[in-house]
Formats: sequence, C-alpha cells, structure tokens
Amino acid sequence: MAPPVLRLKILPKPVIKGKMDVRFPGSVTAISPILIDKTGGNFIFSVDINALAAMMATIFQPNELFEQHITNPGPATIGSAIGIVRVDQTVGAAITLNLPPAANKSCPVLIADWKGDAGTNNITITPSGTEKIQGRSSWKIAGDTGSIFLRPIAGIGYVR
Repeated sequence: MAPPVLRLKILPKPVIKGKMDVRFPGSVTAISPILIDKTGGNFIFSVDINALAAMMATIFQPNELFEQHITNPGPATIGSAIGIVRVDQTVGAAITLNLPPAANKSCPVLIADWKGDAGTNNITITPSGTEKIQGRSSWKIAGDTGSIFLRPIAGIGYVR
C-alpha cells in the first residue's frame, strides 16, 4: 500500500491550501453479511441479504415465538426469552419448572402439557425466590393437556 501523498501550496497571503491523495488500502476484509469483490483492482461492496436476514431474525422475531421443548426429566428452568414451553417428557413422571425472576423475563410465557399426561404426572411451576404466581408460591397443571399463560410483573412474580 502506497503512503498518502500530501501536497501543500503556500500563497503570498496567509492562506494554506492542501490536497491529499489517499490510496484505498490493498488489504480490505469484510465479515458476513458484507461481501467484497476485488476483481480487476475495483472494490465492489454488497450485502448478502440471506445472511443479513438470518443475523437479524432474533432481533425482529417476537420473543413470544421462541419455544422451549422439554423432553428430559425435570426439574427444568424456563429461559428468560422463551414464550412457549411444551412439556413432552419421554418418561412419564411429575416435573417441576422453575421460572426466571419476573424482572428478567422479556415476555409472557405459555406452558402446555404437550404429552397430555399432566393428570397423572403433574407439572409444578415455581417462581423465583419470594415471587408468587397470583399469590401462590407454586402453580400446578394437574389435568391432561392443561396449560397456563403467565405474564411477568417485575419484583412481584407472575399473573395468569
């Protein structure tokens, strides 16, 4: 890469004019989704729209669409950005689901008995610390294919 060339012209008046000839660096790299084509000494910049869409999906997809599918025996912790929880354990057994602190939860959450055996294998939902679910220290789904929709209230817990 050639160093920049600076030309100065000093005039009889106290005025300085300058012109700088800056060369574009020969070593230009880019990361996805920006693409560079350097053929023929010309630099062509473009955007890979598919890579950009994949990169931006988590920003523009509402959290309510993020799903957590629980198949392993419990207890299990529900993620703070999860909007749907499907309880579908491969082994029939009761399970406890631990909610994150309501202040950390970025969206409401729907918890559903996907397997359809909560009447026999209850799903117990427990809030964080001293928080409550509508005044209760835990909530139980005790009917087959039952579900509950919980909305977080920061510092208090969840309301259904």
